[in-house]
Amino acid sequence: MSWPPNIGEPLPRAASIWFEKSKLEWILGVEGHGREWTRVFHVDSRDWERVWKAITEATPGATIKEVRKRSPHGITCGVQVSLTIGDRSAKTLVSWHYALEIAAPRLVTAYPTP
Repeated sequence: MSWPPNIGEPLPRAASIWFEKSKLEWILGVEGHGREWTRVFHVDSRDWERVWKAITEATPGATIKEVRKRSPHGITCGVQVSLTIGDRSAKTLVSWHYALEIAAPRLVTAYPTP
């Protein structure tokens, strides 16, 4: 696989995705994208484990929709996945940061899209 990855390619090392709990709670909270998550999936920051499980199930096999170079701080790749949480499903944009070429992707942000 080339570096940096290109639009249309699979997300590198998708099996090794990781997150910081405080970041995911922020994403799901009112300061982040909480309104969208509540409206679409009926979840909030207390549901972070359910949301993370849905993201980990949907991310492998996802193809890159956007690449942003953040020199000298690595790159960010955006993918769109179809998430299912409970009985609700929606397309969701998920952004992943690679600090180095060999790094595992770290969750940057995620939010349901129309």
